Amino acid sequence: MRTLLIPHSERIRLTRASTSSSTQRQSDLALRQAALLRLSTAIAAADTEDEICRAVVQGLHDRALGYDFLALLLVDRATGERVLVASAGWAEAPPDLRIRPGTGLSERPLLDGRLHYTPQVTQDTRYLPTRNTGSEVDVPMQVGHELVGVLVVESDRPDAFGDDDFEILTSAANQAAIAIGRTRLMAAERQKASEQQALLDTIADLSAQLELGSLLQAVLERAVALLHVTHGELAIFEPETEELVVVASHITMGKRETTGTRMKIGEGAMGHVAETLEPLVIDSYQEWTGRSEQYAKVDFHGVMVAPLLIGGKLVGAIAVMDRDPDRRFGDDDLRLIRMFASQAAIAVENARLYTGSRQQQQYFQELVDNSPVAIVTLNVDHDVVSANPAFEKLFDYTQEEVVGKNLDDLITTEETRKEAIGYTEQALGSQRVKAISKRCRKDGSLVDVEVLGVPVVVDGTRVGLMALYHDISELLDARREAEAANSAKSQFLANMSHELRTPLNAIIGYSEMLREEATDRDLEEFVADLEKIGSAGHHLLRLINDILDLSKIEAGRMDLSVETFELGPLIEDVVTTALPLAERNGNRLESECTVAGTLHSDPTRVRQVLLNLLSNACKFTKDGSIRLAARADGAGWVEIEVRDSGIGMTDEQMGRLFQAFTQAEASTAAKYGGTGLGLAISRRFCRMMGGDVDVESVPGEGTAFTVRLPRVAPQPQERVLEAAP
Repeated sequence: MRTLLIPHSERIRLTRASTSSSTQRQSDLALRQAALLRLSTAIAAADTEDEICRAVVQGLHDRALGYDFLALLLVDRATGERVLVASAGWAEAPPDLRIRPGTGLSERPLLDGRLHYTPQVTQDTRYLPTRNTGSEVDVPMQVGHELVGVLVVESDRPDAFGDDDFEILTSAANQAAIAIGRTRLMAAERQKASEQQALLDTIADLSAQLELGSLLQAVLERAVALLHVTHGELAIFEPETEELVVVASHITMGKRETTGTRMKIGEGAMGHVAETLEPLVIDSYQEWTGRSEQYAKVDFHGVMVAPLLIGGKLVGAIAVMDRDPDRRFGDDDLRLIRMFASQAAIAVENARLYTGSRQQQQYFQELVDNSPVAIVTLNVDHDVVSANPAFEKLFDYTQEEVVGKNLDDLITTEETRKEAIGYTEQALGSQRVKAISKRCRKDGSLVDVEVLGVPVVVDGTRVGLMALYHDISELLDARREAEAANSAKSQFLANMSHELRTPLNAIIGYSEMLREEATDRDLEEFVADLEKIGSAGHHLLRLINDILDLSKIEAGRMDLSVETFELGPLIEDVVTTALPLAERNGNRLESECTVAGTLHSDPTRVRQVLLNLLSNACKFTKDGSIRLAARADGAGWVEIEVRDSGIGMTDEQMGRLFQAFTQAEASTAAKYGGTGLGLAISRRFCRMMGGDVDVESVPGEGTAFTVRLPRVAPQPQERVLEAAP
């Protein structure tokens, strides 16, 4: 009969209830501490995951701790099942116990990463009937961010565990998780080291081996060993016959070696890969319908094949096979075979590359020597290795004067030296550098250059960098001239707009006076013409005002008149102004404002933006509806939406919408009129006030513009004025 051990917390309760002396309690404490020390020592000494799991359950099963049943389950990454690795106190435990996801009490810690305690397991719906009908503690084991397993501790008595037990079990689970993480890391490092060693050995063979067959056989043998398979083949592609020929083999079918076997493109697994140029994994070759008749009697099951490619060109294929029917090739296997495929491809092409290497070297040297861009190569100490003629011409140094010298000593000033050294270090750190700066010629004069730094890496080792200097002095001069011309244009438009507004105001004023006088004298035949004059004058004045606003923005002379105001009355005023425009096309204009409180911004510009949007909506909508709605988002921002049921726009049309002097389409401008300035100016005003305006539209269904503004406009120094595109 199994002896019933008492959990730690229950032992404390019984001890306190007894008449034992303090000496006895101290003795029990010493025994528990010794047991925990043995547990920690055993976990630390374990080398494998199985040994760690056994150390945990055996250490906690110590009589001094009082846990009579323990089990440690690890998660199978492939299936998500909990697999029993070690147990104590459960003699009849099945050795291959696996618990499916979604079942059992022990899944709970894997769902939330927390300890779970069940005082009475039979009262929990997730309980799976086992040897235990009392209480259970389930403790998660976490490695990094991954929950890798669970420690299960049970008792035949209900509610047998307490806080002291939870602390001990959590500590043990954490120690086990750390040990498992360490073990997995070491295993990964060993695997990585094996891969690197195999890669280094292959690279060494590529340098030392001259006979292609022996080299490829060595590559294949390493692939078979590292992938732990029973068979392997490596074939090269003959373009003349369009066949694959097996040149290295680690497989024997009966008494016949497969070396020399030929396969057409599309034949068997290798032929399939040669046709698709993509890797292939077959779980059961005997059931695969594409197998070759030449391999009809083989005894392997899993097959993995990868093409040998050089620059996308087929040069061969490598295949590995295994007799184990349960073997499944995964992503790590595929990564490894690709690595060996690339090395084998290099070996196959090595002769061709070697014979053409001198021609290629000469070709690239010609490119560098004849490049109009100054090119210099440096070693890791920042010393010049070589410089092309363009470098000599740009900086007025000869090749002999710069080779072996520190580049930054030659072409930088005190002001640019620190920057240049930083660029060099950045490029040597395998980061590309692209910047515009100034460099110093031999005579001390400065030249504007675009700098490009490219690291030079050989076999994974940084050996230096290549620096390119493009003389952009003329380009910068042209840019400065263009900016000056653009500024002059904006200044001219601003001045001319002022000059035009004065006579226009006079024309508008006199036309209104004449219209009033004609009305008073009943000269109706003149009224219509005078109204047209006034309307044309107002239209031209609006156009000039728009041009003036745009030129001021581009010239950086536009200022906001910021004040505190309520948005509701402003919207009412805007809607009243726009109502006649809406009614002219038979449209219904609605508005709603739920913004409470005030805004601190420019009410004139807000009004101008909304009138522009409402004017557009009225213009492009006929017998439809237009709605203006304002709302606050609760985070210090206000959104104002103008939505219509008009003609709508395509994505392409919306892409041109906010460009000055541009409308969605030329046909639209011809039919509806307009200059294409209103929306461009509206967006710039919104951005000056710290916000923006966006649009969404569906052709034939309508358009919605959304103005988003902060309740408090930014100060002038905080504004970023966007130049015209």
